[in-house]
Amino acid sequence: MHVTTRGAEDGPNLIMLHGGIGTGEYHWGKQADELTDRFRVHLPDLPGHGSSPLDDADDFSRELLVDVVIDYIEQIGSPVHLAGFSMGGHTALGLVERQPDLLASLVLIGVSIREHEGLRAWREVFHPDQLADDYPFWARQLSKLHTPLGSDDAWRDVCLRDSKGLRIEVVDVDRLSALEVPVLLIRGDRDTTVEAEQYATMREAFPNSEEAVIPNGGHDVQLTRADMVKPVLADFYARVLKR
Repeated sequence: MHVTTRGAEDGPNLIMLHGGIGTGEYHWGKQADELTDRFRVHLPDLPGHGSSPLDDADDFSRELLVDVVIDYIEQIGSPVHLAGFSMGGHTALGLVERQPDLLASLVLIGVSIREHEGLRAWREVFHPDQLADDYPFWARQLSKLHTPLGSDDAWRDVCLRDSKGLRIEVVDVDRLSALEVPVLLIRGDRDTTVEAEQYATMREAFPNSEEAVIPNGGHDVQLTRADMVKPVLADFYARVLKR
């Protein structure tokens, strides 16, 4: 798995997991630079994205993503601070269910724990033909991001695969209570891909959690509302590191 790192090598490790059809740098780059004075920041390209090839597309699953993240944590040492956006957040939930002892804190942005209509509608946008017609600039960005996978059109396969989504119905909410470290839940107030009710369920499940709602925010608020999210993360991590 390809990983970009920033910050002091002796700083506490912060791993930031990207969302569907993205990469570590693309989804987290605007936040990473603000955190390098506190952390050694790790920005992985999850398998099948960016510079991390996927040997067999049929192997792509929540379990695979959780496995590779756990393997990486074991390489750099635990506990780590973990942040996940959308698909990366769902991967983080899978890690919490399996090995909560690996984490020192958790940040989740734009994460669902059950299927719903808004999430299904968002996935439909990922179809490459529709995306290229409706968002040509975005399509060109995605082409550049995923060309290392083998061709300028590799992004199309990424979109088709990711549009199927991970099996979020497997989330075991009862097991989330095993995570006793600080948890920050972030969502945009206009994000139709998540539901406020599901965030309330996560707040109840995590014993040490808080929620931040970003005004005028869509799905990827850490990217599109970066200046609003930066102080929220700065405040959270300042308190976490004082513990």
